[in-house]
Amino acid sequence: MKDRLLLVVLFFVLGSAIVSSLGSLSYTLKSIFYGVAMTALVVIGLVSFLKYLRDVRD
Repeated sequence: MKDRLLLVVLFFVLGSAIVSSLGSLSYTLKSIFYGVAMTALVVIGLVSFLKYLRDVRD
């Protein structure tokens, strides 16, 4: 499970670096990718934080 999450995070972090370096992509496509990446990373962070709080409380 953690390996999959790390792969998703790695994909979005490295993908953001690649997308920002590509000059041929339009601003719209870059913005869509950044928005999806940010949303996915925030969701992963919130789920991990809530799981941590649940474990600490128990």
